[in-house]
Amino acid sequence: MVAAKIDKKTIKMKKIFLLLFMAFALASCSNQLTEKVMATYPDGTTKVVHYYDKNDQCVKESEYYQTGQVKMEGGMKNGKMEGEWTAYFIDGRVQSHGFFENGKRTGAAEVYYSNGNKYEEGSYKEGKHVGNWKFYDEQGNLIKEVDYGEGE
Repeated sequence: MVAAKIDKKTIKMKKIFLLLFMAFALASCSNQLTEKVMATYPDGTTKVVHYYDKNDQCVKESEYYQTGQVKMEGGMKNGKMEGEWTAYFIDGRVQSHGFFENGKRTGAAEVYYSNGNKYEEGSYKEGKHVGNWKFYDEQGNLIKEVDYGEGE
């Protein structure tokens, strides 16, 4: 009678483990992207990589400095920049951060000096400056503001 309880318990544990393993494997496969090197530097170092989903759609692009450090990366949709994009200085610090919609800048944007201080901040609409933009010197002091209006 004790052996029968152990066998049933062992079988139940194996079934649970198998179900969890299958769920994990399925989730891992569905999020997996395939990368393809699109451009290289003359020495063969990777310059541009596209990432494709399971439907063979390019959903992300990364560009690299010749050192291998990420230069710029963000989402893609229908061959155009889409969603969040970030550009980096060669030392890895953020150079700019913003969003794209159908290949055009949209929404809040920030650009930085190589020392980490903000250079400018504002918003885009259909790829054009809109609203109030602020510009700073390398020490981080506000030097001017420009109102670009609501756009066309």
